[in-house]
Amino acid sequence: MDKTLIIVCSAVGSLGVLSAILGFSAEGTKLTPYTILVHDDDCIYPQNPALGLGICAAVFLLAAQVTSTAVGGCCGCCKSRSPSETKRIVGVVCAVVSWIAAAIAWVLLIVGASWNANVVRVAAPYCPYLKDGIFAGAGVLSLAATALGIASYVMTRTQRAEAAAPAPAPAKGEPKIPPGSSAQGNGPHAPNQESPATQESPAEAPQPQAVAPPAPLESAGGLPPVAMGQQQQPATATHQGDELSTVIRNEVTKQGIRLAAKVVEHSLLS
Repeated sequence: MDKTLIIVCSAVGSLGVLSAILGFSAEGTKLTPYTILVHDDDCIYPQNPALGLGICAAVFLLAAQVTSTAVGGCCGCCKSRSPSETKRIVGVVCAVVSWIAAAIAWVLLIVGASWNANVVRVAAPYCPYLKDGIFAGAGVLSLAATALGIASYVMTRTQRAEAAAPAPAPAKGEPKIPPGSSAQGNGPHAPNQESPATQESPAEAPQPQAVAPPAPLESAGGLPPVAMGQQQQPATATHQGDELSTVIRNEVTKQGIRLAAKVVEHSLLS
């Protein structure tokens, strides 16, 4: 039993039992012919606790019935998933009988409470009073109505735990079959369901022969070959740089020789 079922049954049962207890208490404290006062032609009904007890019992009984019907989804009519047909019929019957018993008990409680009100009736010397067993009968009917209401709720309650329960896991070693594959795999055109070990392996495809990469081309002028994927840098800029450095070296050498000749000539003349 889930927590919701326990809470609802406890609440409805407590209200119904409390209504029955108040009904039995009103039976023991109601007015009797010995407690009714007679003054001239007036029958004076004194204040009595049975009035409040009867009204409270009727209120608690009505609360119990409304609660059981509301949480039960109006006998399962307001539920998204209805239970089985048998449980539904039994639940509806219990709910109808429960409301009939509760209505009778409610009328008895109200009538009994009205006869215990603090009023003055002109009916002497024969003062009417409430007969025995009215409140007691209402208490018994309250218990019966509460029990039937709880039974109706239990019968019409949707078992969400069963709907949300996961599928049982396959045993160790059994293949896992998808839910929709059972119907498709049992027909005359079902695919081959042999295990991978028994299926024939496909013919081996011929392996492609390795192709030797082309030999690198020798570059003109004795330069090293250029690697694949790399762009060959233009040799024009390098060649111009070499010629410029050669001219500079020649000029520096000439100037050095001239300077040395002038120094030697100057030293000889001096």
